[in-house]
Amino acid sequence: MSFDRMLLWLSAKGQGSWSQFRGAVEAFDLEPDVEDSSSTDTGSDLPIYQEARFTLQRLGHVEFYAAESENGWKVVPPTVAIHEPARAEGVLCGARLPVLLDRLAAASDLGMERSKIAGMPERILVRSASHEQLVARARELGFLVQRDAPASLLSALPSVRDRNSWHTSNMPETLGWFVHRFSIYPELQWIALPQADARRGSSGLFRFVAKHQRFYYVRWRGRTFSVPVQVGKYAVMRRRRDTLRYDSARRALSFPVSLRPPLLMERALVLCSGALPRIDAATRRLEYSRVDENVALLAGQLLHQEVR
Repeated sequence: MSFDRMLLWLSAKGQGSWSQFRGAVEAFDLEPDVEDSSSTDTGSDLPIYQEARFTLQRLGHVEFYAAESENGWKVVPPTVAIHEPARAEGVLCGARLPVLLDRLAAASDLGMERSKIAGMPERILVRSASHEQLVARARELGFLVQRDAPASLLSALPSVRDRNSWHTSNMPETLGWFVHRFSIYPELQWIALPQADARRGSSGLFRFVAKHQRFYYVRWRGRTFSVPVQVGKYAVMRRRRDTLRYDSARRALSFPVSLRPPLLMERALVLCSGALPRIDAATRRLEYSRVDENVALLAGQLLHQEVR
């Protein structure tokens, strides 16, 4: 696993094309972490370069297909994302420039904790005696600072049912697509159906697959919208009492593996600890650690789900 070497390469280059990113994944011999699927669906057959893309996006290191890089990627500027209002501690996100890391390590009034975690670049936490000192010193050393990063990010996101954030679209009319509808009851699963039935449906979430191409569409009152799959699943669901579970003693928020939260929401949850979620093999749930209760409740509101 060479995520650290790859992030260093991406940081030095700054931005590039999608084909360059795919080439880097092959050159650095990345492999998926068997303990954590980073895909949008359970049992993913996505190629490793897509897995790597989602990992780096969830951790806040790299943006893909943003306004500045419509056909590729761009590394996030070196940033200290402060994730706890009660503690002067932040997660290091974005570009990993050696000169900045050396300055950080040499700062006697800042603490730096480095952890090797499978399936992701090294986690780096930065600590100080106070929030004011952490913010001031991080900026002096050349880092951007984002205060209360998880809650700030969630506060800027639209609800999954905000149709102003959906994109009006048309389902493919050419033949050769494998089409499925997301079934909520009795189980959360994809059910195959004829392609024509998807266009005739008045409501629901539909998946069109051809090789490694995947497109997701919500049908709502006879109209068709293109949406990310995680948004679509929650948009068509009613409230389910067992979807979001919060353990206040452990500060852990969990989701069924098949109901992963939308990408930017997941980034907010990942920034609470600086690590990707772990999968509980027994319960088949994704668990995010060090999540404050207010962050968990805000996530539930955006997803229109109860937090139990």
